[in-house]
Amino acid sequence: MTALNFGAATAATGQLAEQWPAPAVPEPVGSDPFFDAPAGFEESAEGTLLRYRDITIGFLGRIKQRVRATQLLYRSTNLRGEPEVTATTVVTRAKGAAPGAPLVSYQCAIDSLAPDTFPSYVLQHGAQARGTSFPQIEWVFIAAAVARGWAVSIPDHGGQPGRWGIPREPGYMVLDGLRACLQYEPLGLASDTRVGVWGYSGGGLATAWAAEMQPTYAPEINLVAGAMGAPVSDPGSTFVYLNETLFTGLPTLVIAALAREYPSLQKVLADHVDEKGRKVFYEDAPRWTPEQAIRRMAHKDLAYYADRPFPEMAQLPALLELFDDIRPGQQVPSVPMLVVQSTRDQIVPVADATAHVGRYATGGTHVTYVTDDWSDHFSLHFLSAPMLFGWLADRLDGRPVTPAGHRPRKTIMASGAQLARTARLFGVAARVCLGRGL
Repeated sequence: MTALNFGAATAATGQLAEQWPAPAVPEPVGSDPFFDAPAGFEESAEGTLLRYRDITIGFLGRIKQRVRATQLLYRSTNLRGEPEVTATTVVTRAKGAAPGAPLVSYQCAIDSLAPDTFPSYVLQHGAQARGTSFPQIEWVFIAAAVARGWAVSIPDHGGQPGRWGIPREPGYMVLDGLRACLQYEPLGLASDTRVGVWGYSGGGLATAWAAEMQPTYAPEINLVAGAMGAPVSDPGSTFVYLNETLFTGLPTLVIAALAREYPSLQKVLADHVDEKGRKVFYEDAPRWTPEQAIRRMAHKDLAYYADRPFPEMAQLPALLELFDDIRPGQQVPSVPMLVVQSTRDQIVPVADATAHVGRYATGGTHVTYVTDDWSDHFSLHFLSAPMLFGWLADRLDGRPVTPAGHRPRKTIMASGAQLARTARLFGVAARVCLGRGL
């Protein structure tokens, strides 16, 4: 495949980005040359737009959506500070974003290392997802933001290697995706466009990193607020919490990602984990979807592969140092944040989320923390979306922020405002399912 021409100028550099044709058949990173790094990209600034193409969004890969969608390949930075490329899919209404509209980055719950689970692939019409795909389902929430007239960036925030659970790097990927969107002239976004970040679960963790990194990594971005549900607030604690549960596969995936980047973890695996375990972490898990990981590792004890009990493994000095490094909240956002968390969450312990909020509050961040007693991790994903979206909309519209602090709720659905927001979301979902315009 070859580029068509050189079309969109980047505001930051004055360079021209390559325009590519729309893909005939969707292919993921590693199979589609659109995602390959151009020669010399390392010399460009962070967030530089390198190439772009129009695509067609398909709900669940099947139902064409009447929106304008463009994929942007851009230069970003990995955990070690080295140049890398990744992509975002930026979506507006078919007639474009509303004049003066904000730009929102929605971080999907990718929760996988496999390229065919990334939103750049699974959101395309004709994509063949393996089993349940959270980003495909989350399209309904994204569509609600598009219907409001916003421009929405949906980045592959784990980078091309899919490094889920890596610290700081997802923040760089999200922020550089926003920079690329601001450079892409057809969107018509001013450099001081109001920006918000939003995500749930694994996407909530990436949202936290973006909000934390913005003051030092991308201070020129006019970030206004961040909204996140059930963020993975302490990955090291979550490893122990989920071991021997239905969801043992989720920490298995994170360990597989971290093992690519941390020599200290590689040494622990070499010294304390048997050959079968190393095969799981280095060969099997990188190919699994979240659903496959959950199914194949359900109720397993990771100590089965180790020479000591898993809680004891987690206390090894090398792992304690790693857990400290990957825990969000070491830096704090400079904008208001909303955090919504179930007290019965079976994946993200409420105590970890509470501690995360405490780190932000201690650092001076204005945090609204809402807990829900009647939901669990999965039901809250859907129940919290109208609240997260509505709160973010209020901040982007310039409405005064509500007082900070903890607001415990039996259920977040017990309010007229929340019921009205939920009804509107159902209306969007109906249009999505019918393939009607937003």
